[in-house]
Amino acid sequence: MDLAKFDGLAKTFDEGQEVEIRHPATGEKLGLKVRIASYQSERVKKLQRKLANTAMREQRRNPKKAATVEEVEEKAHDIMVAAVISWEGFERDGKELPCTPENVRAVLTNPDLWFIGEQIDKAAEDAQGFLTASQTT
Repeated sequence: MDLAKFDGLAKTFDEGQEVEIRHPATGEKLGLKVRIASYQSERVKKLQRKLANTAMREQRRNPKKAATVEEVEEKAHDIMVAAVISWEGFERDGKELPCTPENVRAVLTNPDLWFIGEQIDKAAEDAQGFLTASQTT
């Protein structure tokens, strides 16, 4: 097999894919669209490396300190926030909610909106979802 066929494949992870958020009970599309990068994308890997380097430095300074569940959750949210490229259809109190890291984090950490983060996480984790049919054959 000619490996040149896969040239540029990683670029699709950074370009992202659109996810239509669905109602958690009915599966109905809610009019919320999120463009996400893959967890394999360079933008997400860059943050993962930064978080890992910080954790290793902290471990060297304080070898007995273990991460708390809250710290692990916060890092997982950081990674999901990094994966969100843009969104449309999001409003709060009748006003458009711009796609900023702060607003993305607010949505992802809102316990009433758990299903949004779950759908984003699932899509960002699915590397095959970013590939076109011609890239998989």
